[in-house]
Amino acid sequence: MVPVIYRKRAGAISRDEREWRVEEDALVCRGGSGQERRHSWRDIVSVRLCHEPSRFRPWRYVFELQPKHDRKIEIDNAHYVGARAYEDRSESYTAFVRAAVDRLEAHKPGMRALIGETPKRYFFLLLAALLAFCALAYALIAVPTPIDHLPYVPLAKLVIILLMLPMLWLWVLGSLPRGVPLDAIPPRALPPAAEPPGEDA
Repeated sequence: MVPVIYRKRAGAISRDEREWRVEEDALVCRGGSGQERRHSWRDIVSVRLCHEPSRFRPWRYVFELQPKHDRKIEIDNAHYVGARAYEDRSESYTAFVRAAVDRLEAHKPGMRALIGETPKRYFFLLLAALLAFCALAYALIAVPTPIDHLPYVPLAKLVIILLMLPMLWLWVLGSLPRGVPLDAIPPRALPPAAEPPGEDA
């Protein structure tokens, strides 16, 4: 196969771009020094894809791979240009990720990719959401307002709290970490495709 290559500079401390290359049997990483490191597809034990925005990079997507006996590999679509400036390399990133996922599927049939938050982060986000819901519900009930003397205000507050419950439940279900087959990666796990420029009238 023709290797698929993706290059990016991670940050200010990186003097040169790092190159990631999808080959038939391995993911090859080459740093600025020219030294290469190979990660066999058969040694990858987990994969995660998600939209993970950060400061100055609201369009950031992440591709994570965990080798069996090595530290986690994290690759995103943001190329560092300068102070607080990043270039969106989604087009080459998406082609690279799809090629890597195809190789993984070929070498590890049945493997699944985690889409979204890790279970640990999901737990803490869920805990924070529950605490925020309880605090808001308590505020609606306990904090006095100028209209508390009206007869239907307690009922209205109860209705507001009940309406918030389905919203919380939808968030819980939507953010639940899910494993999907490598050949069924959902569109939301990758950057949206750039729209072709419109034709002049």
